[in-house]
Amino acid sequence: MKSVGSGWPLDEGVGPLRMKAVRSYLRPGVPREIRGIPHRLIRVGMVAFSLFEIWAVLFSSINPLLHRALFVSGILALTVLTRTFRAESRRDRVSLVDGMLAALFLVAGGYFLWNFPRIEWRWPLADPLSAWDALVAGILVIGVLEMTRRVLGPVLLVVIAVFATYVFAGQHLGGLLRHRPISPETFLDQLVYTTNGILGSPIAITVTYVYMFLLFGAVLEVSGAGELFFRLANKLTGRTRGGPAKVAVVTSALYGTISGSPTSDVATTGTFTIPLMKRLGYSPTYAGAVEAVAATGAGILPPVMGSSAFLMAELTGIPYVKIAIAAAVPGLLYYFAIFLQVHWKAVAMNLQPLASQGQEPFRLRDLHHLVPLVLLVGLMVWGFTPTLAAGVAMGTAIVLSWLDRQQAIGPRALWKVLEKAADRCIVVASATAAAGIVVGSIVITGLGGKVSGLLFQWTEGSLLLSLILCMSMCLLLGMGMPVAPAYVLTAVLAGPALVGLGLSTLQAHLFIVYFSVLSAITPPVAVAAYAAAGIAGAEPNRVGFLAVRLGLVAFIVPYFFAYQPELLLIGSVPRILWACATSVVGVTLLASGFEGHFFKPMLVWERWTFGAAGLLLIDPGLLTDLVGAILAVLAGLRQARFLFLERRGKKMPATVLKSS
Repeated sequence: MKSVGSGWPLDEGVGPLRMKAVRSYLRPGVPREIRGIPHRLIRVGMVAFSLFEIWAVLFSSINPLLHRALFVSGILALTVLTRTFRAESRRDRVSLVDGMLAALFLVAGGYFLWNFPRIEWRWPLADPLSAWDALVAGILVIGVLEMTRRVLGPVLLVVIAVFATYVFAGQHLGGLLRHRPISPETFLDQLVYTTNGILGSPIAITVTYVYMFLLFGAVLEVSGAGELFFRLANKLTGRTRGGPAKVAVVTSALYGTISGSPTSDVATTGTFTIPLMKRLGYSPTYAGAVEAVAATGAGILPPVMGSSAFLMAELTGIPYVKIAIAAAVPGLLYYFAIFLQVHWKAVAMNLQPLASQGQEPFRLRDLHHLVPLVLLVGLMVWGFTPTLAAGVAMGTAIVLSWLDRQQAIGPRALWKVLEKAADRCIVVASATAAAGIVVGSIVITGLGGKVSGLLFQWTEGSLLLSLILCMSMCLLLGMGMPVAPAYVLTAVLAGPALVGLGLSTLQAHLFIVYFSVLSAITPPVAVAAYAAAGIAGAEPNRVGFLAVRLGLVAFIVPYFFAYQPELLLIGSVPRILWACATSVVGVTLLASGFEGHFFKPMLVWERWTFGAAGLLLIDPGLLTDLVGAILAVLAGLRQARFLFLERRGKKMPATVLKSS
């Protein structure tokens, strides 16, 4: 016998082999190649799943709990059929075990459907579960865990394990964290037969809002809207200094309106923009960082904002349109700052526009692709639900696609749209279903209120310290899981504490949304930076740290709107207009300070003064605006002298030209 590092006695050689097997199992699977007769059947299943969703969301009055249960069973079956058991598994065939698992998950959904009249009227957590009820609940819970592992990897599983351990071990703890004993049967009942578990708010937004927007995005993509966004951005900025980087910023902002996902945005737009940036003269690291930070903004830029805005609407009861309107100014400031930094970087490097971008020319007749987006926003502002607005906009996009016969969505293209939506939903559903397990653990133990009490105790009622702790929680959780579960978990744990300290529900939850999204570019685990680094051929952490610097405005603005809600368009019209105007000036100064360039290169003290002035002007307060304006004038005297002498055809003295 031989003792390994953990102290467990293992036969020599068996321990390493066992650990290797465990590590191999924990590796997530990869998408299967959809070809051959069995795979054609899977594609039929994906299309049928999408058609069921369209019927259930737009045309039926199906019970929401039953709808969610059928959705979960269907998405579990699709996951094991379209994602391999682990990365090393064969991708060209579906194993017998996966086929049996898919059948088992569908049977569980059938059980829910057959017994729903009884389940609907049953009193959860009071009426005991039958043996079959418990078995079906166990199948669905294990299925969600396996789906999470195959799609998202082991990190979220570890988070779930920690909370599940607390459910059963918390009764043995002391003090505030102690809770009543909870049996496995009660926990299963909470997770599957109530709306505070797997079938709760996170999965609810997936089966309604998110799925319809995934369908809408797939329609726009198949009809050529994504290419239009690139050509439009290229037309607007491609021939200016630093053009390809500006194209990346504008394209990612536009494409983000239909994707709402940083990684998919990087994968789609980055394949065009990153090589162009490198060709112009940007380093691979800078090119990857620009694309990563531009793509990440998709999660905070209306109208879609990924799935987090829909989750926020579901958790808070705030209308989605109100959330989108409130998020507009911070989202635009984010992209404005990136755009300015890219411009001044190009000026400082003396980069000239590319003679040809090598892309198809922009055509005015292609603008019909923008009509569905405008219609979507208009319908939601008019009062339509996001689901119905997305359905109408999707139908409009299909009709308008026939204006260009090459991009027309006929039966074959529509089949492709339905497949794409089902496949893309797997990632979102795995995240939100897993989040449901965590939420169920928090609700049944009362942990949310306990954490709020601990936050009050640790921060002694300080709003700033509470905001910093909340930001750290979002970034930490976001490093190992997608935006949706990171937001849900932080919102349930820390949201009540922020509201208790005086923030409105809108301010508190938007603060959490922003930092949950920004985890995509925050090292050491920055998924958007990793994706961009892979395309650029750069080191991921260097890309991540540079992306954080480029997106620093997004890390700053949430603190300002937490104290002064005018940036969320809350307050009197004069104060809102003043806050927006000073914020634009502040972002301009801050971006120039970061890049060390305005009209000419800056001295070190100028960079710091410009940065401080920018921060003060972004903060919507009269005193901070006044001090910021004074600092900006003092720091800008040398730059103004540059401009004055240049216009008179004179040169600056050598002592003045000397910079950092």
